[in-house]
This record gives sequence, C-alpha cells and structure tokens, in this order.
Amino acid sequence: MRHTFGSSRGGDSRLNSIVRYFASASRHSESHVCLKNTPKDFDQSAAAYPDIIKDENEIQVWEQTISSSNANKNGGDDDSRRTLYRSEGPGKWLKVESPPASRQSMSLASFVHHFLPAKYPESVCSSYSTFASYCMCANIAGSAAMVLSTQALLVAVGVGSQSAAPMAAALNWLLKDFAGQLGGVLFVSQLGIDHEFWKRKINRLFRENNQGNNTGRPKKGNYQRGTADTNPKRWRMVAALALDLSTLLEICTPLLGPQYFLPCASVANVGKNIGWLAASASRAAINQSLSAGGSYSSSSGSNLGDVTAKSGSQAIVASLVGTALGIFFSKTLYADHGTVGVMSGFIVLSAVHQVATYKALMAVPLRSLDRHRLHIVLSEFSRTSSVPSPSQVATKEKFFPLITPDHSCNWLFVGSPLLEICPKGISELQGLILWRDDAMQHEQYILKVGPASIQLTFLDDANEVDLLRGQLHAYLAHNRMKTDLAYDEDAVRLDTHRSMDSQFGEFQEMLLEKGWQIGPGFVSIECGSSHRLKIDTCRASL
Repeated sequence: MRHTFGSSRGGDSRLNSIVRYFASASRHSESHVCLKNTPKDFDQSAAAYPDIIKDENEIQVWEQTISSSNANKNGGDDDSRRTLYRSEGPGKWLKVESPPASRQSMSLASFVHHFLPAKYPESVCSSYSTFASYCMCANIAGSAAMVLSTQALLVAVGVGSQSAAPMAAALNWLLKDFAGQLGGVLFVSQLGIDHEFWKRKINRLFRENNQGNNTGRPKKGNYQRGTADTNPKRWRMVAALALDLSTLLEICTPLLGPQYFLPCASVANVGKNIGWLAASASRAAINQSLSAGGSYSSSSGSNLGDVTAKSGSQAIVASLVGTALGIFFSKTLYADHGTVGVMSGFIVLSAVHQVATYKALMAVPLRSLDRHRLHIVLSEFSRTSSVPSPSQVATKEKFFPLITPDHSCNWLFVGSPLLEICPKGISELQGLILWRDDAMQHEQYILKVGPASIQLTFLDDANEVDLLRGQLHAYLAHNRMKTDLAYDEDAVRLDTHRSMDSQFGEFQEMLLEKGWQIGPGFVSIECGSSHRLKIDTCRASL
C-alpha cells in the first residue's frame, strides 16, 4: 500500500521536502518516511518530524494499493483509485470521499492497459509495442482465414446437402482430427533435434547407394537451422507457413470432391497441429526476450509470466475480431463467388499474416547467440571493431525457413568428423592442435584452413567461451584468405590464432556491454550433424 503526502494549499515551499510516505503491501508491516532535499545530517526521528510539518491542518495523504499504482502507470492517473485523508488535528484523520470516475477517464489508454504487462513500458523492451501491434494484425488475419477454411470443410463434408449422411460426416470429421493430433505428437518428438541431423542422415544413405559419384567433390560448409530454443524466430515462421498452407488445402477440399475429404482434411489437420505446436514451442524464448531484463538471469526480476499472460489475452481479442471479420468475408465472398471467392480472400489474408508475422519477429531482440546472429556480430566486429546490440542484430537477422541465412555456409563447416578434418592420421591431428600463450593449455577446438573453406571442430569439453573463440578465429582466418590470395594455410591458421588471442578479451567485454548473454546455454553454433572430438591424453600420447 502506498501513501503520498500533499498539501491543501499550493506553493508552500516547506512541504517540498516531503515526497512520499511508503507502506508495505501488507497491512501489518511497518511503514517509513521518505524525505527529499534534506540536509545529510537531518534527523528523521519522531522528534524532528514536527519541525518540518509545522501546521498539521495543511497536510493531506493519498492512499492507494500497489496494484492501483501500477494500473495508474499503465492507464493514466485516476483519483478514483485512491483514498484521500486530511489531518483534523492531533490523532484525527478525515476521510474525503473521492469523486466517481468520469466517463472521460474510461479512455482508450485505460482500456488498453488491461492487455499490457504491469508497469508498461518500463517492464518490457523498447520494441514491445511494435511486436504486439504486428502480432495483433497477424492473429486477426489468421483467425479470419480459419473461418473461411472451416466453412470450406463443412461444405466438403456435406453439411447442408440432403444426400449427406450425418453419421458419416461426423466420423470423417473425427478421423481427420485424430490424424492431425497423431501427426502433431510425432512432430513434437523430433522438435528438439536440428533438421540438419536428418538431412545428413538422408544424404549419407544416398551416398552409400551411389558410391563413387561424389569422389573428389570439395566439401561445402554447413549452417545451423536451430531448434525452437536456439532459433525461435525461424520456428515461428515455420508455424505461420504450416498454418497457411494447411488452411489453403482445406479451402481447396470442396473442389476435389467428397471422396477426397478425409485424406485432404487429415493432411491439413496435421499441418495445423504442427503450426500450433511450433508456435507454442517458440513462444517461451520470444516472450523471455520481450520481458524485463530479457534473460533468464535478469537482475531486475523477470516478468515472463505476466508477459506471457498478456500476450494470450491479446491473442484472444485478435481471435474474436478475426472471427467476426471471417464471418463477414464468408457471407460476402462465398455467397457471390463460391469457393473461388473464398480462395481469393484467403490469399489476401495469408499475405497479411505472413508479412505481419515477419515484421513482428524483427522487433524481438534475442540476446542469445546462434550461428547466424554470431555471424552478424563477427562481421561487424571484423569491419568496424565494434559489436552491435541485440536490437540492431534483430533488424538484420534472416529467419525465413528453407533459405540460407548467410554466406558462411559456403566456406565454414562446423563440426567436421575426424576422418574429414584429419584424414592423414595422428600426425595431422597433432599439428592442428593449437596451444595458448602459456603452452600449458590447448584450445578446445581444431581449426583447419583449406583451399577455399575452413573446418572447425570442437572438443568434447568446449564451453560457450570456447565456441566464441573458435568462431572468432575462423572469421579472422577467412578475412586473411580473402585479402591474401596466395596464402599459406598453416601460416594463416597460426597468425590468426595469435590475433584472436589478443582480441578476444576486448570482444568478450563488448558482448557483455551490449547486453548479449554468453553464459551456459546462451551460445549455440553447432547443428544436429556436427561432431565433437574427445582426446583422452593430448601431449603425452601425441
């Protein structure tokens, strides 16, 4: 509960020293006085206090709860939320009834604050309003498209047709829901595995069946698609694409005939479940970046639960508006143009959904480092010797599915297997081990410079700092390769290692100053197909 001193007479300079009187939220806790513009040796005891308040009849106290104070910060100052007390002499307080809130106080701001986190905007990142606005547009468009697809499914299953059997229609509807939920379960079981893992398994299978066709082919780099934790933006876009493609298939179902309802609706329902689950999986990391501090170790306290709850309420409002809009489109488009008209309306809604989702994600400043975000940071550091902030990287980040985010995949392979990075045996491995300046500890990675590419493999004990050191070394080596075309591979590797060792301390400090999280779990640059090596005895056996 909070108390604020005021004066019934304006302009009294003696009361400028008294600012607020705070009490605990608990009614049974002790209270204390905060004074402002007082001498350092001022005694705040009960004996000195009457010297400041010489006339007790001039004092009035506003009382309000902490929750009401937070509501006023969000929706404007409202005296109806506070209780006014005036002094009537020693030991007497007069409670002054507050006037009822006027209709003008029920403004748009006081309504919107119910859908915003407490203490907004101080409790969230600066781009929260941009993210929430675009998310609102995307959810409205998505909900409207869902109404159109539901109508198309009902027409395809035979609702409204005299020849349709109600039991058969209901059974088909239940079967397509069952297939969709089963597909969603299978998708979630593989959600924590990088897609590159399965791609490499398939490529290895085809390579075994076609041995001899790929001999002599130069090794290309790889890139990290990431999981819902390391790359939540890409998975949110996967969710948006899966939902729109599934909705399109549902709208096309009436054109194919009733016999194709079950397979088409089942496939579409699988896609929808994949979209919903992918969006749910990526929501935690996105909301964490938008909340206070933007990290799991925020010193200011995390309001992740509040941000998540308010995003849910915003989605509900958008769903209601989108449903009403979809009903309007359904009546107008389908009545006049049939399924073709519904499909044309869906195309417009889908475009709005995709663009708004992408714009919303561009406003999310992820503070963890995956390979693509680290690529942007290292490219800027190599060019200007400075590190961009998470907000600056968010505007440059590319996260559209099925598209390579940057060109590092053309020259950098992270996690090469032993037979590829050291095909000549133990002697080559010994030469690739890099020792630090004190010659008592070696690097927790192996870097090999090739004719047009770099292979970087980490050892089993490598931590987040080692991942950063290896990546910085690789980018310094690549820059040397671009400037010196007649380079010696071993010289480039050793010279850039010394440069990395001298620059890494400054680079690490810049990352922390800009707000990047480089602690355990916040740096991930390896994909699902990357390998790590474990050397039991390094110097003795080599």
